[in-house]
Order: sequence, then structure tokens, then C-alpha cells
Amino acid sequence: MLPHAIQTHTQSLYLFSSVRKRKFAGKSGVRMYRIPVYLLCFITEGEGIVLLDGMLCNIRPFELYLLVPGMVVEVSERSDGFKYYGVFFQPITLVKTKGSMVMSSSISLSGPFLPGRIAISQPQQILQRIVHMYDNSRNERAKDSLSLRLQLEQLILSIIEAEPESIERSDERIDRSIDYMKQHYIDKISIGKLAEVAGMSPVAYSRLFINIIGSTPVEYLGSIRMNKAKQLLSNSQNRVKEVAANVGFRSEFYFSRMFQRTVGVSPTLYMKRKTCRVAVASSLGFQQYLNAIGIEPVCVLDLFHYPGVSEKEYGEHSRSQIDELIKSNPDLIIADDYHTEFRELFKEIAALVFLDLSAWDWKRNFIKVAELLGQESMADQTITRLEMRTVEVKHALQQKFEKRSVTIIQVSHRAIGIQGTAGHPLNELIYGDLALKPGAPEMGDIWRQEMSPETLPLLETEYLFIHKHHVLAGSDSMFQRLVQTDMWSSIPAVQQDHVRIIHNWFAMSWTPLGRQVIMDELMKL
Repeated sequence: MLPHAIQTHTQSLYLFSSVRKRKFAGKSGVRMYRIPVYLLCFITEGEGIVLLDGMLCNIRPFELYLLVPGMVVEVSERSDGFKYYGVFFQPITLVKTKGSMVMSSSISLSGPFLPGRIAISQPQQILQRIVHMYDNSRNERAKDSLSLRLQLEQLILSIIEAEPESIERSDERIDRSIDYMKQHYIDKISIGKLAEVAGMSPVAYSRLFINIIGSTPVEYLGSIRMNKAKQLLSNSQNRVKEVAANVGFRSEFYFSRMFQRTVGVSPTLYMKRKTCRVAVASSLGFQQYLNAIGIEPVCVLDLFHYPGVSEKEYGEHSRSQIDELIKSNPDLIIADDYHTEFRELFKEIAALVFLDLSAWDWKRNFIKVAELLGQESMADQTITRLEMRTVEVKHALQQKFEKRSVTIIQVSHRAIGIQGTAGHPLNELIYGDLALKPGAPEMGDIWRQEMSPETLPLLETEYLFIHKHHVLAGSDSMFQRLVQTDMWSSIPAVQQDHVRIIHNWFAMSWTPLGRQVIMDELMKL
């Protein structure tokens, strides 16, 4: 420590450069720009999609963005163009030391005034201030550099003060206990100690913690320890025993068991996750999860016994695939629920992770796979670009379909299935993300309603998409029964020749690449 500490004081200032009214015309092709200046951009007209340093932004009127030097902006080919006011400025920091004042050009942005979209609760007032600055900068009589700089300071102050209050639930007592967990996770921590830190009884504390956080204190403490363990295991020089001790576990065996249960793989495999050999056993194309994050599986197999395939043919095919799996010598097998009967066999070959299909959340499974293999950043980029493409396609389809309705059915050897509007990744893509109008009768929030062709109600829909499932088992015969019903010729989509036979969108909707293909096929209509 220095014998005589030097006291310094800093002050942030924003120097006004100019304010302009601009129009950004929509053009074909994706365009990329690198921002050279500090710029407050208030959108007045137009909508579109842009990526701000890789973050997806759906631009709309009356939104405010702060752009800074070096920021990369990618403008979608589907953007129609924008009109905006741009306030150009330079932030500086004044550093006062021993009575002298030094100006620094270092960035002095802080608090809610950070690059990207700035949340504001009163956009009209912000716009009025910007317009006032614009008028003054163009009026020679009112044009005064000091006045404009003060107006800029007032504008930035009003932006900071106009930030909407957070609606997240919080409680100071729970926050204190969480801070204690983060500081002492290596120690043995009891509920009694956490309740004491919070100033509550153990029962009341546990109840409030669950109500605020959504998990028990023990579960939350466990997540802190496991997240820290993952950080330590990322260093290949650390040993599992040392990591266990450093996150509060006295037993290496118990730590390994808890890590396996929480993360899905053993600590040893997690340490080499970026180089491990991965095989995929899936009927839903989960190998595309790996493809989307730049990983090529060493083996891909599908052991589901599809209807219409004889026992002999299935037996020969499954044995051949299992032999290929063994020869590929994987470190890890990722499987879906269609392969649960092979669980014990897979465990004899390699470490095994089953993806949970109960919630039908394709994105959660994709992110889990990426985390298991150390490719979180790649997964984030994939999802961001997919979301960007989804909004583009939504915009294009709204113009094409207007208010025309869409119905998707799957014809199997057993029945005709009409898709609902929720409960399945495909339904959520078509009727949620792409906002297409469902035809009548609308099945509602169920994922599918099955019935025989003869009992099918009249489908009031302008577009009909049909997938023939299990062709070997007789879906073609079921389809012929459908087209021979009296109802068929009365469907508007049939009358307008808007019936399309599609690939297996139901399986494809489970993966980022599959969803991309579905949207591409819709765009080709």
C-alpha cells in the first residue's frame, strides 16, 4: 500500500457532435456495417431485423438504440428500411488529480446507458427532446455549441431516468442468503445458517425462497457448486478430487455422482468434452444438433421398429447398426426416448445421455447438447441466426398468405391426424413463430387430433400440407380413403390446388437445421 494515497475524482461528460434525420433504404442482400462513432438512434418509421454484435433485434418505431465504435451491424435482406434521428456524440472522462484536470477519451458509458437497445418508458418525450435538438442545430440563431451540449446531457439524463423499473420479484433477505452461498459454497452450509443470514425462521425462509427463486435453497446451492465445478473442470490440469474439495464436497465419489445427475456426464468425460467422440441414436434427426455446432458424429443410428418393417428385416438392420456403433468406439452416446429399450446395451458401449422429450422443448435439448460438448457459443450463434431467419420468413409469409389459413395433417396407416396449434415443435413454429392462421376446425392447444377419413369434418383451409407417415405400413391406402370421401372435393385448398405433400416436418422441427429447411420449403411455395 502506498504511504500517501493519491485521491482522484472522475466526471463523465458527453460532447455533442451533430443530430441528423436519416433514411436507411431497404436493399436486397444482407449488409454488414462497422460503426465508427457514438450514435443514439431513435427509430421513427419502418420495421426489420438486424444483428447488433450478434444479438438479434427486431427493429420497430419508437425504439432507441445506442451504437458505439466497433459495433458490427448486420441488416437483414428482408428489412424494408428505416427512418430515424441520429444523435452523434463523444463521451469523455475528466480525471482530477492533485488539483489538475486531465481529459481522457476512455469510454464512460455506465448503468442503463449501455450499447444496444435502451428500454425507455416514455419514448414520446425522448423523441421531443431529440427533435428539439435537431431544430436548434439547423437554426443558425439558436445554434450554440454549449447549449446543444447541455441539451445532450439533459437528453442522456432523461434516458437514464426513463428506464422502466424492473418487474422481477426480489427480496433483500433472500438476496443476502444467496450472497452468502456464493461466498461460502465451499463450506458446509445448513438451512438454519441461511435462515439466520436472512433473519428468518428456517420454515419461513425455505417457503419464501421457493416462492421467489423457484427452487429450494439446497437446489440453488447445488447449482452454484456445480457451475463452479464446471469452470474448474474446464482446466485440464485440475483433478476431479481437487475440484470436488474446492466446491464443498468431502467425497469425490459423491461429487461425481451428483455431477453426473446434474450435468448428464461424469466429471472425467466433461473434462474432455470438446474432443470426445459422439454417437447419436435418434429417430428425430438429433445428429443435426451436432452438425449445427460444427461436430460430426462418429456414428448415427435409428433403432426404432417402424410399422411395416418385418421382424426379420428389422433384426438384420438393427444388428448391423449396433455393430457399426461398437466399431465407432464412441466416448458418448446421445439418445432420444425412442431408444429407451437399448439403455443397458448403450451403457456397456459408452457414457450415455438421454434427452428429455417430455416437455417437447427442442431448444432446451439443443442447448443441453451444446453445453455437454463445450459449444455454448456456437449454439447461441445458431439460435440467434435461426431467430433472425424466422422473423424474416414470418414477414414474407404474412405478405404471401395474408389472411389465408393453413392446416397440417399427418396420414398414417391408422388414422388421419390434424395438427393443433401448440404442444409440438412443429405447431409452435407454424402457428406461433411464423404466425400463420390455422384452418377450421381449429384443434386448439392440443398437439394433434386423430380420426378416420370418413369421420373427418370439412376442412375450411386455403392451404393443406400433408405428410404420409409409415408408407410401408399402408399410409398410401389411408390417403386414398381420404381423397375418396365426399368432404375432400369441398376443401378450399383442394379446389384451389393448394395441397402439398411435405417431408417429415414433424421430426425436422426438432432441430435448428430442420426448422430452417421447413421455412425454406414454405418460401418456395
